[in-house]
Amino acid sequence: MDPTEAKQFLISRVIEEAEIEQVNLSEVERKMLRFTEAEPATQDMAETVAEFEESCDSDEFESKVIALLKSARARDAAQSHQQEQMWSDSIWAIKQEDHYILVMIYRAFPEYRKSILPTHRVRDYMIYIAIGIAVVLVIIGIAIWSH
Repeated sequence: MDPTEAKQFLISRVIEEAEIEQVNLSEVERKMLRFTEAEPATQDMAETVAEFEESCDSDEFESKVIALLKSARARDAAQSHQQEQMWSDSIWAIKQEDHYILVMIYRAFPEYRKSILPTHRVRDYMIYIAIGIAVVLVIIGIAIWSH
């Protein structure tokens, strides 16, 4: 699943859950669900962000969306394993980019905050240590050879 499809799936689930629970999501709040740093800001998005900052409380908005995310996922998980898998696939797909909705997803589902490939970090540290040891050995070798 590509990040665009994944984000669209998650946004549609939030909007649908808001309708089911009769939670008001204003037009500017719906547009903010699409906000991303990954793409250049369009004039429309710049206006949306300005309007959002002026008229909405971001903490209140984020709390509302977090609750909607949790209830939508719980509803989908109860319906089918395929829907639950769509959630996981979508969240992993958008982790590749910088989307505003990820802020709320991480608070709703903290288990996704973990690194995508934590073993890469360990491998990188091992490479740095090996290079450091090699440099020290070369310096010792040069010192012994010069005497």
